[in-house]
Amino acid sequence: MGITGGTRLCFILGHPIAHTLSPAMHNAAFAALALPYAYLPWAVRPERLAAATAAFRAMENFAGANVTVPHKEAIRVHLDALSAEAEGIGAVNTVVPSDGRLLGHNTDGEGFLAALREGGMDPRGVRVLL
Repeated sequence: MGITGGTRLCFILGHPIAHTLSPAMHNAAFAALALPYAYLPWAVRPERLAAATAAFRAMENFAGANVTVPHKEAIRVHLDALSAEAEGIGAVNTVVPSDGRLLGHNTDGEGFLAALREGGMDPRGVRVLL
């Protein structure tokens, strides 16, 4: 993977982050599709979250970020808008830039429901105990 000034940067933001396998998976997909993207782990301590979010705003080639522990809830106040899912769940796992703004999303709920459906279960109207 060659990184140039035109490479679009994606991150996984968390702390600790050294254990993550996400960069290998995402960078393999980018390479297979010949996309000019790089996916990088970024270890950010909680007290530096505001500075990290400001860095996203400053990067012209910022393409997005996944957010993991311990930042999923705390990052909300640093974003310009939240999707209905992120608002409802109270956590953000995806940040994307849009027209100079940072938008927070949460794909966990829909991903969970999709997995149930793929497994042959329609969760509509079903009562569950969590």
